[in-house]
Amino acid sequence: MENNQTPYSYNMSEIKKPVLSKTAIIIIAASLVFSAALLALGMNMALNKMDTLAIKADQSLTKEKSSSAHTVDISDNLRKTAVDKVIADNYIPAYSTSEIMSMDVSKPSGVSVSDLKLVTAGNLVGLEEAFWQAEQDYGVNCLFVMAIASHESANGTICFRPNNMFGFGTSGFSSKAECIDVVSRALANNYLSTNGSLYSGKTISSVNKRYAASTTWDDKVARNMTKYYAVISQNHNSALEKLK
Repeated sequence: MENNQTPYSYNMSEIKKPVLSKTAIIIIAASLVFSAALLALGMNMALNKMDTLAIKADQSLTKEKSSSAHTVDISDNLRKTAVDKVIADNYIPAYSTSEIMSMDVSKPSGVSVSDLKLVTAGNLVGLEEAFWQAEQDYGVNCLFVMAIASHESANGTICFRPNNMFGFGTSGFSSKAECIDVVSRALANNYLSTNGSLYSGKTISSVNKRYAASTTWDDKVARNMTKYYAVISQNHNSALEKLK
């Protein structure tokens, strides 16, 4: 028997595509958010655990170091260091006359104006700043310069020319301070410099050869210096002893 029916052909446009409902979409989105939250929580817990382990390790190391280390009093060490430096910087020794005689008087003494006030007498009182400044300007030992002035003018009370306390040259000066400056410069440049026109050496006796005719001049100047150093040294030692 012959079948005259025409076979049914499918029209693709007639096939309906599956459509997700709003409820399904919400459920899927919620699942994704929840999964992401779980992942973030897991990572945070892992990081916290690592931090905890690191802190414990650091505490353990600190405890180990503390058990083997000696206790150090930093403030006491700093104080001792400071005191030692002050003592070293401010120590002024006392010298015997023989040590003074061999001293290089072209080098500064390192004393202060306050130190000089301990040893000035007569009309030298009030000139401490001038003696100290001359040492700063020319480097010559100001106690040596003062010792000459003391010897030559009886502590500035007898000047053969106005304000000339050193028996230096043949003229006077406008002030004792000017005299100190001029004589200190002359001693440094002419008597104590290797290039000086009157240079014979850097000791008191060397200066004596060209400065004074008296052969005992150096002994008298040295005795004055010995006395100055003794007084200044004693004062420094007493003050520094209180720091210890």
